[in-house]
Amino acid sequence: MSQQTFLEVPFVWEKPKPLLEVPPRLTFEPVKVKHGNQLVPVIARIMALSIDTSDQRRASDNDPHTAVEMFLNSARDDFSYQDDWWQFGINERGDIVGVVLPVTFNGCAKADLEEGTIYYMGVVPEYRGFGFANDLLSQGTRILQEIGVWQIFCDTAVVNVRMISAFKQVGYRQYGEPWERPV
Repeated sequence: MSQQTFLEVPFVWEKPKPLLEVPPRLTFEPVKVKHGNQLVPVIARIMALSIDTSDQRRASDNDPHTAVEMFLNSARDDFSYQDDWWQFGINERGDIVGVVLPVTFNGCAKADLEEGTIYYMGVVPEYRGFGFANDLLSQGTRILQEIGVWQIFCDTAVVNVRMISAFKQVGYRQYGEPWERPV
């Protein structure tokens, strides 16, 4: 039996670029500061209505919260991050609109600069379609710029037109043709 795959579009943000301006519509708070117990439920809600095949697989698990916990815990295997890098975007009413989880790759430093990626990012379903993905991606990119990266390498499902648009609007460029990734 062959493994199920889906197509991902690769994007890259390369230095040198000025520090990215983050739109002021949201405030950003580290997930562990005030909202640590909400990270898994928020991501489970995001994944439940995601068009990304790997998100759908996790959300359809018998215990989606455990699947999300395993996904988040696996970040420590290949990546490094500080707890304050992982942030919720909060609107003026105090609602969590989305989450961005920037990380750096282990062993990919170049000339004392790290290589980064956005491990996970998503907008809560009721706030989709308002451009908040741009705000979250801008914040995650800014965090990685501030810690010092030589590039940020990301990808998204080929069917995720909104995320593809967000990457382009924030200043990423498509890096090659879509490739197959396991679900």
